[in-house]
Amino acid sequence: MTIWRISGGEGAPGSGERAAPRYDIVELDTALLNIAAASGSPWLRMAGEIDVSNAPAVAAALRDARTRLAGDVHVDMAALAFMDVAGLRVFTVAAREMHDLGRLIVLHTVSPHIDRLFRLIGWHATPGLTIHCRPHR
Repeated sequence: MTIWRISGGEGAPGSGERAAPRYDIVELDTALLNIAAASGSPWLRMAGEIDVSNAPAVAAALRDARTRLAGDVHVDMAALAFMDVAGLRVFTVAAREMHDLGRLIVLHTVSPHIDRLFRLIGWHATPGLTIHCRPHR
């Protein structure tokens, strides 16, 4: 379910700087996971934990972003504390769908343990998936 939230002018451009995305659409807001989207840009922000219980909601948010915008979908994962294999699978399935459209899902600020899971399973090389801003080892 998508809930529109009025934004108080966040992300307004300052002295020549590129504006940060305005996360003004709340795709999911539960005790476990918050997914916010930016209506005017290709960004999603995920905070909390992704597991089998909320993986369908993550898939829906990625699908909504794909249909709302024409380009690549960017996901800010800086505040994501945990992801299980069900969550990884959601991203790889969505990435394959994006690849079929000539687009990408770009994951930003992926934590070391989530990056390691992608690599251990081998899904880091999924067509249509780019892991950007990899953690320093």
